[in-house]
Amino acid sequence: MIVGGGVPAGGSFHAGNVAGGIGSAGGFQGGGYHAGSYAGGVGGGGLGSGAAFASGGPGAAFGSGGMHVGGGRYAAGAGVGPGGGVTFQANPGCGIGSGPADTGCCVGGPETTCGGVGSACFEGAGNAITTTDWSYVGNGRGEYAISPPYTYVGEGAGSFTKQTIVTPYGCRLRPICLLLLPLLLLPFLLPWLLNLNNTVTPTPSPPVGPQGECTIWGDPHIRTFDGQRSDYYSSGEYWIVKSPQLWIQGRYLPTKMTNGLAVTKILAIGGPILKNGKLLISPTITTWNGQQVLQGFPSDFSVPDLFSMRYDNVGVLLQKGRSGKAKHIVHVNLPQGIIVQVNRWTEAAEGEYINAKITMSAIPGMDGHCGNFNGQPADDDRLQVRSRVGTTGVAAGPEFLFDQKTPVTTGNRPDINNCPPATLDAAKADCKKKYSAFIPPMSCLLDYCFAGKAIAMQ
Repeated sequence: MIVGGGVPAGGSFHAGNVAGGIGSAGGFQGGGYHAGSYAGGVGGGGLGSGAAFASGGPGAAFGSGGMHVGGGRYAAGAGVGPGGGVTFQANPGCGIGSGPADTGCCVGGPETTCGGVGSACFEGAGNAITTTDWSYVGNGRGEYAISPPYTYVGEGAGSFTKQTIVTPYGCRLRPICLLLLPLLLLPFLLPWLLNLNNTVTPTPSPPVGPQGECTIWGDPHIRTFDGQRSDYYSSGEYWIVKSPQLWIQGRYLPTKMTNGLAVTKILAIGGPILKNGKLLISPTITTWNGQQVLQGFPSDFSVPDLFSMRYDNVGVLLQKGRSGKAKHIVHVNLPQGIIVQVNRWTEAAEGEYINAKITMSAIPGMDGHCGNFNGQPADDDRLQVRSRVGTTGVAAGPEFLFDQKTPVTTGNRPDINNCPPATLDAAKADCKKKYSAFIPPMSCLLDYCFAGKAIAMQ
């Protein structure tokens, strides 16, 4: 109860500062609260039932902690304090983009501006913090704190609510995305990085001059570009065409019907003209850089800007006695108008071997078993060619196109390729008669060439 006069329902306190004390009856004596007013009075639901305290005003306010009886609320009313304003607060960290001083850039942040790039890899450079003056927040929406019954906290020190608006600005790339950027670019950079160590070979100039043909057949006999015939009977890997741009090599080995004389088993093509790739053609398999191609019959295979191939039954025969037999021919078209034809033979009675024909124009510096293509047949003689390109075949090293090197001779036997052409021709004729064979034995030829006719004919 309040001593010194009651307060009508719905009335308000409007006395001065607390001047009296608390009497024995437990009420306020003569004192009052300055400027603190009840919007509602003592009602049926208890003190401030259904009403709200309007905190603030020109005088003192009730501190938090008043009784909350019957659903009453304190409402943060218009109080006393400083006015509103805008302050800019830079975000911590670093990144690439607009700086925190660019307060007018991308207002709203990367989610809504800067092209809508979102916040996965972008963030605002800072925040614009806008505050307003104290504002009324509505009936029943004020703040309160639990404490003993109403306590005077001093003039203008009551609870109040201040409206604050945070607006991001600026747009910068997050540091983590800077680290991920090289990974995102890697698929585009990888082909370029892989080609850093590849030497680009200049495109050779077109061929100059008429084309010629070199034919290889049998065990093996060779008709050079200049028209000279030479015979090479020894096993091994030899230069057929050796030039700065084009490398053609042959592997010579005997079959069961050649009595030790070699035939052409594999033709290998490579060199800068094929960007140092390796094309190998045998009686049964064709490979490009170790991978089998032309597996069907007929079939095609090509590498853009390098060569094209066709495997079919169309083409001329390169060896006598082949008429009427099924043809299996590989055609290779190389740069500079170079054409290679390979005829495959796989009859069981003969053994597997190939014939070949090379059509091309002369290349400066070329040589090999097909000759030097200089218009002078005489210097394509076997012994002269061997004196220029070597007697032991293609040397092991970067120009060697095969997997392993074959010994040219066995034991202490001489090399039949060192037999003078005239002596070898006589040896073939006499040894054929002695053994009644179309292909004379290698042993007879060696004896004839290096031990004499009398020893060979015994």
